[in-house]
Amino acid sequence: MKRIITALIIVLVLAGCSSGKPVQGDIQNTRFVFEYNGVEIPVNTDAAPVIEALGEPLDYFEAESCAFQGLDKTYYYSGFELTTYPKDDDTDYISTIYFQDDSVSTPEGICIGSSAEDVIKAYGEDYTGGEGSYVYTLGDSTLTFVTENDVVVSITYQAIVDGMK
Repeated sequence: MKRIITALIIVLVLAGCSSGKPVQGDIQNTRFVFEYNGVEIPVNTDAAPVIEALGEPLDYFEAESCAFQGLDKTYYYSGFELTTYPKDDDTDYISTIYFQDDSVSTPEGICIGSSAEDVIKAYGEDYTGGEGSYVYTLGDSTLTFVTENDVVVSITYQAIVDGMK
């Protein structure tokens, strides 16, 4: 009995030493993650550290949020735009990452101009969507590829958030 209590105490002490923050592997297993210049950008996470790590955006736009109290903010970077939404705790969270051109790609190598076949090879056949649309869901995020004539013309990472479509 003494050994069980000692083991339990050790487990509790070690659990208390944990930062409680997910490591990279945890994030990638629970949602889609875009990476740009070594900066990991998962949706549905605090935007402030990501925006700081990305540096000065090329442009910035904000507007009153239709779904939440506060401002939706859009940051424009080379090849993509990142949009945030406000939450009740006055923190902005990443809602979408939209590819603007073929200068950026997903970690699996898919970019605007890739083939629909490349998308399926990289992400599999477990998708929803209509003709020319491939929507993959992982945890609280979606990754959407839109194609025309079997060529990717749009890529969007999207947070799944109550009250937002």
